[in-house]
Amino acid sequence: MSTSTNLDLWQQYGPHLLVLQPFMDSVLCGGEGCYVVDADGRRILDLAGGQFCTVLDYDDKRLPQAIAAQAKKLIHIGDQYVSENVLTCVAKIAEITPPKLTKSVLLSTGSEANECAMRMAKVATQRTGMLAYDRGYYGISLATRNLSAISDIYGKVDFQPTIPGQLRLITPNCSQCPLQLRHPECGLQCLKLSVDQISNQVENIAAVIVEPIISAGGMIVPPVDYVRELARFAASIGALFIADEAQTGFGRCGTWFDIEHYEVEPDILVFSKTSGNGYPTAGVVVSDEVARELESRGFTHLSSHQNDPLGAAVVSTVIDIIRDDHLVDNAREVGDYLRAQLIALQERHAIVSDVRGRGLMIGMALDGANADTKLAFKLAMMCERRGLRITFSYYEPVIRFIPPLTLTRADVDVAIGILDEVLGLLAVGRADSDAMPRNPFSHSFIKRLNGETDLINIARKLWTQSPQAIVSKTLAKLRT
Repeated sequence: MSTSTNLDLWQQYGPHLLVLQPFMDSVLCGGEGCYVVDADGRRILDLAGGQFCTVLDYDDKRLPQAIAAQAKKLIHIGDQYVSENVLTCVAKIAEITPPKLTKSVLLSTGSEANECAMRMAKVATQRTGMLAYDRGYYGISLATRNLSAISDIYGKVDFQPTIPGQLRLITPNCSQCPLQLRHPECGLQCLKLSVDQISNQVENIAAVIVEPIISAGGMIVPPVDYVRELARFAASIGALFIADEAQTGFGRCGTWFDIEHYEVEPDILVFSKTSGNGYPTAGVVVSDEVARELESRGFTHLSSHQNDPLGAAVVSTVIDIIRDDHLVDNAREVGDYLRAQLIALQERHAIVSDVRGRGLMIGMALDGANADTKLAFKLAMMCERRGLRITFSYYEPVIRFIPPLTLTRADVDVAIGILDEVLGLLAVGRADSDAMPRNPFSHSFIKRLNGETDLINIARKLWTQSPQAIVSKTLAKLRT
């Protein structure tokens, strides 16, 4: 561990870091269980799982040992060869994915995998359009970012040119229905309205791409009947159904892949974050039928780190550890405990308006109607000061809990104690005055984010300017 303090390290090396996002003061040096440890020796319980990627304990030695062993054999071989462990890896993936998904390609990131899946859908259907949630997030490439309403900021030069044929569904957010209806009595009016709005473009839709739980857009869990009906709609118009399991896959939600909760088998499944436990791995899994279409049309996809032996070793080892340690079961059981404790917090704190999710992917909504838009940010900063890392969504103040699958009940109790204290302080207007990072490279960045251009306000403006306008015009029609 470094002998320098956090702020010493920032002072010495910070001027050479291109700051494209704000950073906490802690400079991390190690980890223990679900905790990360900084240069000051401070332990921080990580309920964000890194960037929602970490599924194992931070000090689990099995994955680094597997990486070291594979590195001594083969790291990279190019796309004209395949290694033995790539073949065994894709066979393991076929064992855990829904039955009709049998063929995989291994890639590096979620953005790359979603791009690949979108290309596959276009070739297989000979169409070019994509349909996705208006609160969805699909990546940082031009096409995936344009499809992601929460980051596609109209008019910004770095988001241009706009990709044609990117269509959006009204997100089925039952806790705050944009149509002011109640499920299931609503009869899925949000889906019917969405379909009606794009009725003149359905013949060009290549695929419908969905997150089983909409994370960045508010930790929204679509109703089971909604997802099933959406899958039926995709099939009826000749479009493919893609499940983006970047965050929900590899056991996070109490099943290997969360689409299983809906009893829907997608035509294409994309995995990324969780498959590498922080190492950059991803993949696209397709059905035999889609594979035959791609083969018959001569589809090719080549990238420098496609089917790399080292990435395959990581994915295989992560699957083995999750199986050996029964972490899918742990995610479900400890997730139920976490959810119950958060509901108990909701009963004690009026500013908690909702708790939703499943497994170890849970959202805690704050009462944004009666609180300022920075409430989630303040909560996250105050929790971090007390040794708890959490993150929040963009549209509304929703705290996201997406920890490693190894989380214990004792870890939950620590987190709940910190949350209980901070929620109590916020309820009486006592936000910490020193919660902001003190390193100068992040301080000014965060001040800008908390101004008029912060992500929450941008997202709210987008919502006001797009689907809400459609909704307002149709409410009267739906109520007649």
